[in-house]
Amino acid sequence: MLVLSVQIDKFRNFTNEQTMTVDPGVTCLIGKNESGKTTILQALHRLNPANNRDTFDLTKDYPRRHLARDRRTHNLPDLAPVTATFALEERDLDALEDQWDVRPPSDARVEAARTYDDNLKVRIICDLRQVLDLVFDEAGIDDPDDRSYLASGHESAAEVVAAAHARSKELKADKKTARAKVIDKVPTELKKYQLLLDGNLNDDQHQALADLLPKFFYFSTYELLPGECDLHNLAARVQNRRLLRGDGTMLSLLRLAGEKPGDLLDEDYDSRKAELQAASMDLSQQVFEYWKQNDALTVVFDTDLVAMSPNTETGQPEPHHRILKIELRDERHGVETNFSTRSTGFQWFFSFLAAFSAYRDRGERVMVLLDEPGTSLHGEAQGDFLRYIYGELGTTQQVLYTTHSQHMIDPTRYETMRAIHDQATRQDPSLGVVVTPVSLSADPKTILPVEAALGYSVAQHLFLGAGPLLAVEGSSDFVFLMRVSDYLISRGRTGLDPRLAIIPVGGVGNMPAFIAVMGRRLTVRAIIDGAEATKVTSKVFSAAEAANVEPSSIIVIGQLSGLPDTADIEDLFTAKDYLWLYNKATGSSLTETDLIKAEKPTPILMRLKIAREKQNKPGAFDHVGPAHELTRNRDEFFKQADDQTLDRFEEVFKKLKVAS
Repeated sequence: MLVLSVQIDKFRNFTNEQTMTVDPGVTCLIGKNESGKTTILQALHRLNPANNRDTFDLTKDYPRRHLARDRRTHNLPDLAPVTATFALEERDLDALEDQWDVRPPSDARVEAARTYDDNLKVRIICDLRQVLDLVFDEAGIDDPDDRSYLASGHESAAEVVAAAHARSKELKADKKTARAKVIDKVPTELKKYQLLLDGNLNDDQHQALADLLPKFFYFSTYELLPGECDLHNLAARVQNRRLLRGDGTMLSLLRLAGEKPGDLLDEDYDSRKAELQAASMDLSQQVFEYWKQNDALTVVFDTDLVAMSPNTETGQPEPHHRILKIELRDERHGVETNFSTRSTGFQWFFSFLAAFSAYRDRGERVMVLLDEPGTSLHGEAQGDFLRYIYGELGTTQQVLYTTHSQHMIDPTRYETMRAIHDQATRQDPSLGVVVTPVSLSADPKTILPVEAALGYSVAQHLFLGAGPLLAVEGSSDFVFLMRVSDYLISRGRTGLDPRLAIIPVGGVGNMPAFIAVMGRRLTVRAIIDGAEATKVTSKVFSAAEAANVEPSSIIVIGQLSGLPDTADIEDLFTAKDYLWLYNKATGSSLTETDLIKAEKPTPILMRLKIAREKQNKPGAFDHVGPAHELTRNRDEFFKQADDQTLDRFEEVFKKLKVAS
């Protein structure tokens, strides 16, 4: 069976029923911490657990603020916090036909729910119209009028039987006995499907349906393999059914080798250890197919026999305990270390594959529930694991995972994401969790990882698919450079190299990181300007040196002749020319005489700030406005532009020219 949808109701912070559709392959749950993502996974796991069986606890799990009130009016133990709807696959239809002597329609649905008192309720949902299509085919009713007459407007099998009798009588009266004869078969054929329509299953039939439900395998960071395991104690915990966290993963690893904990305690230990070693090699091959951070690791199993203290009551010596150790041999460094000393990311990755190995090659359906997978993995390793989820795991089993990491999100699979919002507030705590499709109009904090993943993907394609890059501070720099360049080129002068793609980096403070990261793989140039230029310049040049970017590729506006040390790109314009743009943008009428006369060159933006404050206006203004005016009034501006303005821009363009 395949999960189609899940309903969660009256469970922890789910105060109102929420229905979530599930993708046939992989579904990603996105939301803030404490939003309810894990709650969904844990509810589904309890529906039909494959590992670490857990049950609902009415006192702990029912929404606290409503528990006392609802107990007085409802039979809460019989309430189902989780309900899932399933589609039947061919093998399910075959199995039910063998058990029930009737084959359900292919589009029949199964609904399963687990109640607070741990009762699993399963029923089949079969629409009358679906059944009638089968009945008509089996009875041999080909006439479209007859099919329409019998199928239309009837809500029960009894109504269809009555309609069949009436239709048969009518046809016989018209001497259409052949058509009447096949219609007479309808009551008998329909009776075979009464079980599906009524849903009144006996215990055996109910169990046959329940046995086909997929198991739900839940894995979180609490299921990590230990670096070593006392096999005597593990065998005792298995026998007493008192497993600890991590025991399930160790048992899965042993099952992969066809062993149980007690099997490794007998005299035939050496041959069994060889089986375990073979299993570890198989598992390691899977791990290192996707673990690209260090492929020089080899998994090795070893053991110790450890003497135990005498029995405190009898004083008799206790038998030695066999300790299974998981070691990692690192061929790069020639050392062998315990599994528990490796990176948390590797421990998680290996532990998950070990835990799931018990279900990997089984024929039945197992839905994989991953709670915040790979949080300890490097971003690149998270990408590797994401490819494993979609490229391998999700092709054979359904996967539902939670995340708030941008590296665990594939923006091209937007339709498979679900946003989890906890809308409760102090003022209205009854709102609870809401599950919606991911929408960029949703709560920005909830979908932040999606925006980050999308931005990263776009940036990668933009940067890595482009030619040489020119980093500038903001959008106004972009506009000024493009407009003046176009004009200079139209006059046969030097403009901006057409191969350069201008990238506004969102502030001069981002410039060092941009140079350091992009300069390693691409041809990069940069223009540094503004009040922070003197603080950032040394960092930019250090980043350029580390990334093998030529210092001549970095243009500092304040180092051009005659300009202030902290000059902005606006200072490439003469004061008269920039005031022309400023006045157009702000509706002002400032002239050069309104600006201060400083002893040393002062940036035009600083001089304007002082002039505005003298007029009792805020010193700051939108620097993009004058840039837009250059676009709107380009021809008018260049008719009055000073040669010095054009010369300064041309000087910058010549310095930025890319070598052929």
